[in-house]
Amino acid sequence: MKYWLRLTLVTGFYVLLFILFTWPLAAQLTTAFPTRPGFGGDSLLYIWNFWNFREAVASGHNPFYTNWLLYPGGSSLWMHAYMPLLGMLNVGLQNEMLTINLGLLVSYALSGTGAYLLCRRWVRNPVLCLLAGVIFAYSPYKLIRLPEHYNLVLTATVPFFVMAFLDAFAFEPGHFLPQVRSRRAVVWCLGLGLLTLLSDHYVTFGLLYFSLAYALWYWLRLGQLNWRRWQTWLGLAVVLLVCHILIKQLRNLGVPDYGGPWWGGDAVSYLLPAPNSRFLDFGWAQRLTQSPEVYNMPGSVEIVLFLGYSLLLLGLIVAVWPNRPASSRHLDAAGRPLAWVLLFFVLLTLPTLRIYGKDHLNLPTALLHFIPFINNIRVPTRWVMMVSLLLPVVSFSALEAIWQTRLRPQWQTALSGLLLGIVLVEYWPKPMHLTTGNDIPAVYAEVARLPGTTLFPIPFGLMDGNRQVGLVQTEQFFYQTYHHKKLPIGYFSRIRPEVFTVFQQDTVLSRLLAAQTHPTTIPPAIPTSAQVQAFLRKYQPAAFVVHPAYLNQPVHLYLRRMLLPLGYSERLIDGYSLLWRPAVKIR
Repeated sequence: MKYWLRLTLVTGFYVLLFILFTWPLAAQLTTAFPTRPGFGGDSLLYIWNFWNFREAVASGHNPFYTNWLLYPGGSSLWMHAYMPLLGMLNVGLQNEMLTINLGLLVSYALSGTGAYLLCRRWVRNPVLCLLAGVIFAYSPYKLIRLPEHYNLVLTATVPFFVMAFLDAFAFEPGHFLPQVRSRRAVVWCLGLGLLTLLSDHYVTFGLLYFSLAYALWYWLRLGQLNWRRWQTWLGLAVVLLVCHILIKQLRNLGVPDYGGPWWGGDAVSYLLPAPNSRFLDFGWAQRLTQSPEVYNMPGSVEIVLFLGYSLLLLGLIVAVWPNRPASSRHLDAAGRPLAWVLLFFVLLTLPTLRIYGKDHLNLPTALLHFIPFINNIRVPTRWVMMVSLLLPVVSFSALEAIWQTRLRPQWQTALSGLLLGIVLVEYWPKPMHLTTGNDIPAVYAEVARLPGTTLFPIPFGLMDGNRQVGLVQTEQFFYQTYHHKKLPIGYFSRIRPEVFTVFQQDTVLSRLLAAQTHPTTIPPAIPTSAQVQAFLRKYQPAAFVVHPAYLNQPVHLYLRRMLLPLGYSERLIDGYSLLWRPAVKIR
């Protein structure tokens, strides 16, 4: 079969899997997008990203700065999980939902195709290579994040970068700088790195960590270690002990780690099926996932490390197989370091050796969380993405070496097909929740008709990756793409500390925030008329909308006492309270 025809069929297979795993999304590509059940997921912020990028470009403004949120001051979007690559796609498509769905479809399909091609470098069995693509593209890590963290599933560039990197450079033990084998491959590395940077910073760091780990194999001469000598094991024990003590001392000295080890994985998670598994969501797994005795964030998607029982069992079998012949990957100088790189990423997911909620040992990879700037990459479990790429390559190459002389080709194909079927069962997700424009409450259609610059929602707040004040409902960002009123709230990857300070020092905002956050305490005093007028001039609100959960709560009552004497009117619409100054009549 011709190469491009085979590649088209392979890519079509991964497209079909995306359609099956996300159905009925394929029937609603322009009118729906995957979200977490209920509201509050990050996906509702990402659809705002693409809308804001298109709005900025269309109006001739800088798409990396906005005052649609955090109005009137606004915020830079450079350190935000902004995904400008999809923003540029939306400029052409003019449809945020279609942009999300096509971006996800292409990313999943090309992730699978790239992993297939990477595995194909050392594995001849096409079914095993096809399975390698399934594991990387559709691992539980990625499927559970599909409705929420779009940025983290944009991994299409990763396997292609790895292939380009292996073609571009030749390392030698003890030499710091590699030799350039192919300038064309170097250009591919740079181009793919740039594309990745325009998609997500975590995935970008995945490429950087891969390059670092691969180089360490040669810099530290790891391939020359003799593991049959007791001195090697003693040296390893000394390194682990010194790193454990050093990390404890860094914490005692107050060196910030931004909670990286706290977010670290538990070894048990590699055996714990994801909550979105259709066939493996057992009762014991649900109870363990929600256990505060085991996890710092019970129920969070960040604890998911599951790659399937069959893959882990296969990896264990080939690792301990007696007198195992050398695999094609091991015989290839470029592929030999990949087993070490795989171990490196496993250790990244476990900066502290945590087993069933108990910390036993600070591992050397925890040191990365004390390095300034790098410690902003603080959720270690996300590196299971790289484990899902490298573990199949290492395991399948070893498996093929074992059965090459023991099984006939037809039996190899049959067993590979059986393994593919088992993995599909292990990975098959529950039906995904889809959100459409019909889910926007009717009150926001009324807001869209009102004159004025901003909408002030209750509850309100500010939030970034390190700090939260008040409460931010991310659905407000989705609603903004419909009513087109600016919002004084914000949720970004990073918000400058002075923004939080100004937010909390504003008289009206701080008192509303107190009534919202501490409803059982004595309500704060109503601001003076001058303070309220200054607040209204600053934010120019078209309306205030109170969520049904906050109706007749202290913050709602406080808002009524502040606004009704100024001529504001109030109306209930589908359980929401709408307060507005009736310069025009609401239909």
